[in-house]
Amino acid sequence: MNRLTGWLLVFFVCVWSACAAAQGYPSRPVKLIVPYPPGGNNDIIARIFAQKLSERFGQPIVIDNRGGAAGRIGAAAAAKAPPDGYTLVIGDLGNFVIATFADPNLQYHPAKDFAPIGAIASVSIVVTANLDFPVNTFDEFLAQARARPGKLTYATAGVGGPGHLAFELLRSMAKIDLVHVPYKGGGPAIIDVAGGRVDVLVDGAAFSQLKAGKLKALAVTGPRLPALPDVPSIGESVRGFSFTNWWGILAPAGTPPDVVARVNKELVQIAALPEIRERLSSLGLMAQSSTPQEFADLLRSEHEKVGRIVKEADIKFE
Repeated sequence: MNRLTGWLLVFFVCVWSACAAAQGYPSRPVKLIVPYPPGGNNDIIARIFAQKLSERFGQPIVIDNRGGAAGRIGAAAAAKAPPDGYTLVIGDLGNFVIATFADPNLQYHPAKDFAPIGAIASVSIVVTANLDFPVNTFDEFLAQARARPGKLTYATAGVGGPGHLAFELLRSMAKIDLVHVPYKGGGPAIIDVAGGRVDVLVDGAAFSQLKAGKLKALAVTGPRLPALPDVPSIGESVRGFSFTNWWGILAPAGTPPDVVARVNKELVQIAALPEIRERLSSLGLMAQSSTPQEFADLLRSEHEKVGRIVKEADIKFE
């Protein structure tokens, strides 16, 4: 056997071994890191998909909640895991985009340390108001903002969060002047808006209050929600405006492409199930799907978009 033949044999053995490993994947339980505590949207979405993924894989999907630092601790742990497909992580706008601007000491690089697998869900943030607020449509809200610059207030769950970024983008595009009132979480913000102390709320946590009739909806920041079909998108009033939060599944960089493709295939099929779409819709969310490349493109475009907002608004993260 000459040297060339030997190298070819090694090459084909390696290819065969990789294919065999992918075909046998998964042969043991798969861990899905949720970089937030139990109970929030990240955890709920992860568990919805994990249950179906487990059924299709014939292997348990073990949820590993690693909360802390706005999702950054869990994401860092996932980045350091072996790239064999047995550790996955759910990522969102916060810990895979906003974190790169909020934390100068971020322990992972979203674009370099992960293999994007696919988007699984998204949400348009609902803009709500106190029931007695003298505005009933978003066009009326814009008219009030233009007539009374610097007078209307909006509450969010914190500086640099999705709600804040969305309304900074709106302020720039609609040429209006609003006063931001940041809170440490959505709960306190909801209380003050419901009590009439702040004019409007821009936060996903308001969905349950809206369904209970304690707040009224003016608009959503992205596409209309199936659960709120009569609530218009801000983009219908401000051409070109769109801002959503989203969730997707990623693996450590270097995970075999065949494994990534297998997981993506299952996620796409799960997202298309009527029961999954209905379950997410009941929570004010929308099922999504994408190819790994489309998800990678989303991460890149969202990073550019958030970067522009942060720079133009001169946002200083707490």
